[in-house]
Amino acid sequence: MQSTRSLFNNRAATWDQLHTHDPVKISLMLALSDLSPGMDFLDVGCGTGVLEPYLLGYQPRRVVAVDFAEKMIDIAREKLQDPRVEFLCADIFTLQGERCDCCFLYNAFPHFRDPHGLLKHLATLIRPGGRLTISHARGKSADAFLGQVLYGHPVHPNQGLVNLMRPYFHVDATVDNGALLLISGVRRP
Repeated sequence: MQSTRSLFNNRAATWDQLHTHDPVKISLMLALSDLSPGMDFLDVGCGTGVLEPYLLGYQPRRVVAVDFAEKMIDIAREKLQDPRVEFLCADIFTLQGERCDCCFLYNAFPHFRDPHGLLKHLATLIRPGGRLTISHARGKSADAFLGQVLYGHPVHPNQGLVNLMRPYFHVDATVDNGALLLISGVRRP
């Protein structure tokens, strides 16, 4: 994990210049996530805080944005100061006791080496009836590249990820069109 943290810390200063984000894709992802005012959101692998301005448009009660790369969190904090947003530098697996209505992994899922363990842990952080949305703005091909080439482990294709989520979430939204990968589901009681 330290090498992955170093990779993101080393790239933090130029991350936003090298990685653009399509507002249309982000808006679609959020629209498919059944958001409403007053919710508590959790953004896992938030990086430089790309999602937070979009999430604030839904009038959340609170947004907890977590990333384990301290330089990414530093940039996110510089970009956005809003009392509803808390940026945490932490490993998501150490987060305990947080409860959210909707959890997002935007462009972050392939960076986790234990997808099953991640989903199981996230289920403890999401209220029953709450939602998990996993998405990648470059589609499944980006997930496959990142997982296999950078980290040496396969990324589960769309149906494989649905099957991994099934014990904890009822999957009710999927998009896999080459340009966007999205899988979203409601936490089981």
